[in-house]
Formats: sequence, structure tokens, C-alpha cells
Amino acid sequence: MPRLSQRSAAAFTLLELMTVITVMLILAAMFMGVWSSMRNRAELAACSTNMKSLYTAAAAYVQQNGQWPQVATNTLTTPNDTLYPNAWINALAPFGIAQKNWLCPSVQREMGNPDMTKSENVRVDYLATPFDNKPGTPFLWPHQPWFIERGSVHPGGNLIIWSNGQLVTMQEALQFVGQAQ
Repeated sequence: MPRLSQRSAAAFTLLELMTVITVMLILAAMFMGVWSSMRNRAELAACSTNMKSLYTAAAAYVQQNGQWPQVATNTLTTPNDTLYPNAWINALAPFGIAQKNWLCPSVQREMGNPDMTKSENVRVDYLATPFDNKPGTPFLWPHQPWFIERGSVHPGGNLIIWSNGQLVTMQEALQFVGQAQ
């Protein structure tokens, strides 16, 4: 008889097992929420870095060439058209901007991470404001957007970088416009 009591003392009861599984599921659910939040913050930081890099490269382009890159906006005709993306990628490539700098990580993830090395997948997730070819035009207005994020995938909406280098969300930009009026 003592053998039986030793054996039952070492085994888990169904209630104990269910309790452990429930606690593990609760912890996993909490971790998933934290993981999603951390991923979103990391993607926002990477997107912000991309836009600041584009700003720096565009400012260097203007300084070197005396004008804003003259990329025709009429080349942005269809979502599958690669003329506009390639024109911008090529214009800023000499200033250290790679194709990946034109991609928002959140948009890339939402699209299922397409292979961007294939020519048919080339895109830019940050649209440039067109300016004329006069030397000072891109700097005339401190709150003129230089680049605007194509998709609204971050809290606060699309990211915008102004000609003074300030990075804001669409929500912040709309508040600024409301205060200015």
C-alpha cells in the first residue's frame, strides 16, 4: 500500500495539469500582445529612419545639382508601373540610398514580404513632392512636404517629412494646419 501513495504523490492530477496549461495560455496571449507592439514600434523606427535618410539624400542632391530631382509624376500611372520608383531610386542612389530605404517595413510585411530584387516588385512607399527646377524652391516653405508615406500603417497616420527636416505624422500635420488657420 505505501507504494501506491508514493506513486500518486509524484503524478499530476488533471486539475493541476489544466491549471498549468491555462496559465501558459494566458502568458502566451500576453506575450503576443507585447510582441506585436514591439514589432510595430521597431517598424515605425525603421520607417522614420528611412524617411530621414531620404531627406538627407534629397538635400544633398539639391545642394549638388542646384534643383530638386525632376521626376515626372505622370509616370505614376498604375500600381504596377516601375518608371516612377526606378527614377527616384536612381536619382538618390549616388547619395547612399538603397532600394530598401524606399520601403516601409510595415507595408512590406502587410504585402507578404514580396521579393524586392525582382524588377516587377520595385516600388517606393514614400512619395516625393514635385518641385520645379528653380534652385531654392524646395526650401521656400518650412512645412512643405518633401516625402509622404504612401500607406497609413502607423499610429497617427502616414509619416511626412517637411523641408525643414521635421518628421511628423499626418495627424500632427493636420493639427499644425488647424493651428495655422
